[in-house]
Amino acid sequence: MDGWFEPAITMRLTSAGLATIADVIELIERRRHRWYAAVPRLGPKGAQRVVDWLQLHAQALRHTFSPRALVPRRQWRTGEMSPPPRSETDGSDVFVIAPLEVLRVPARLDGSKGSNRTGAGARFDTDVRAISAWLDARSSSEHTRRAYRREAERLLLWALVEKDKPFSSLDPAECAEYIGAFLPNPRPAARWIASHRSERCLSTWRPFAGPLSDRSRETARSILSALCEWLVGENYLADNPFAGFARVTSPPVFESATRSLDLEQWRNVLLSVERSDYSFSEHRDRLALLLAYATGLRRAELAAATTDALSVGRLSGVIGPVWRLAIDEGRGASRSVLLPAAVVEALGENLALRGLCAPLDCPEGTPILAQARGGRALTPDGVGKIFKGIFANAAVFMEAREPGTGRELKRASTHWLRHTHSAHALGHGAALREVSIGLGHADLSTTAVYLKNEDIGRFLGVEKLIRSASTFAKTPERS
Repeated sequence: MDGWFEPAITMRLTSAGLATIADVIELIERRRHRWYAAVPRLGPKGAQRVVDWLQLHAQALRHTFSPRALVPRRQWRTGEMSPPPRSETDGSDVFVIAPLEVLRVPARLDGSKGSNRTGAGARFDTDVRAISAWLDARSSSEHTRRAYRREAERLLLWALVEKDKPFSSLDPAECAEYIGAFLPNPRPAARWIASHRSERCLSTWRPFAGPLSDRSRETARSILSALCEWLVGENYLADNPFAGFARVTSPPVFESATRSLDLEQWRNVLLSVERSDYSFSEHRDRLALLLAYATGLRRAELAAATTDALSVGRLSGVIGPVWRLAIDEGRGASRSVLLPAAVVEALGENLALRGLCAPLDCPEGTPILAQARGGRALTPDGVGKIFKGIFANAAVFMEAREPGTGRELKRASTHWLRHTHSAHALGHGAALREVSIGLGHADLSTTAVYLKNEDIGRFLGVEKLIRSASTFAKTPERS
């Protein structure tokens, strides 16, 4: 490869065992957009120069990269997903397991003549279209949509493959078999369970990661019953085959009580990230902690947050400017969360460390939480790793002061901060509906009338908690 790339890049590629351009192309297609992680000291900028050169000479090299090779999987569009291959022996009537977006269902199984169909008056003619319409109508956010799609997709595929019948032909006995016998032990495993994490557009994708627990089966039962009930109301199904099913397991009375931080734990977690001088990563992690606690955002929402979504206004009953962060919930829906001054201050400091200007003056697409190298947005998995590290360090911090007190923190994850935000806000007087709005659980179109009063409670309560915890963490006797 001498002469094609800069000497330093050539040396790094060669040291990684990439002797030819064909080797580099094969690595990129196999490892995709983070292929450079397999090449010591190359980094994203050097990798981009290699990719730019390969794309410039694509015609001479007789190789054009697929969009999936260069784009993170969460940015793949449905049009870039590969349809499943068809069997050459049976023609168009063969069914192959595939995600809902690209599923090819033979005409005899598409549900147009399902035995549980009403016969007339439905707006949808096939099971796939009916399920898609339900997802569009009932899933209030992308997070909810993924959960609903997962359960509907699994049942549809099971009906097609294991029962050789449409979803709209399933009867109560078969649905009971699905919940009670199949979900706890999907078999054959090679057909249903993925051997490793795989993107939805790849042929290695499978509907399950493993057997479902009782709690997960109860979630499936609840979602599928709601799906079928909606389809009955839309005159697509004659009856709900899940009607009358008993719960698989009783839900916990208040699960978040064992998956959230009490005030003492929160103060110690915050204290564990305080520094007199910060590296960029340390400062970014503290910002992530404050932002997650103040807003209760999911890790995907934290990763997607950019300065474009910030705005400043006034709120009756609050002195000074009030900052909002808009959260895109998909399909044109959005909500906003309020950012206490402590979070805005930390954000301004972090942007300055990146060499950027004030939050509202940043370039379009500037991530609020950025990678230490390159300044790109963190992935949701990256956000999760940050919080795992924070909680692990906080556990050590607490154990050093009082053995046994940090044990619970070793189990903590990003979602604990979502529970903690809720529990602390409720404990300081916020109403349940107020918290629900901030978390994105409520339908904003029906609750918008309450926003003014509810915003004050959410804003002042969380600001007080952050300020009091920060003051506690900085007292001399605790340092």
